[in-house]
Amino acid sequence: MLDLSAAFDVIDHPILIKRMEYSCVISGTALSWLKSYLKTWTQRIAIGSVLSDDIRLLFGVPQGSVLGPKLYCIFSRPIGKICKRHNTSYHCYADDTQVYLVFKPLDNWTNISKRLEACVADISKWMCSNMLQLNEDKTELIVFSPKKTSEGHFKLESQFWWKRC
Repeated sequence: MLDLSAAFDVIDHPILIKRMEYSCVISGTALSWLKSYLKTWTQRIAIGSVLSDDIRLLFGVPQGSVLGPKLYCIFSRPIGKICKRHNTSYHCYADDTQVYLVFKPLDNWTNISKRLEACVADISKWMCSNMLQLNEDKTELIVFSPKKTSEGHFKLESQFWWKRC
């Protein structure tokens, strides 16, 4: 499970627009509307009754909005390609990403862990080049394995490893 720091705050608008246009094939009125939405997004600070001037935001998408998670998913689409290149599966919703493998108890754990580590390393490199930061202290690997009970049934047992990337 990958944890990101301030993921919604650092989305680069020109990169996002290019991904919407070329990766998601959004064009015409829909693309113009989304560009306008991003171009007019502003922020200001209030201290008591005193308000600062509006500042146009060149980065980020609103986290509490309906569009924010969808825009983040568009921005982070290359993570899926990285996972496929490493023959791993993944689930994403906004900045919550899970990279996973299903394997049998007799499979070679060394090969599996190396594959996962290589995938996460490539994701981390991609994130760095796209102004995202993997929060290493909260990124974790969980292995669920069956354990036979005395009655011969399997019981699910989980093992947790905290790993710095």
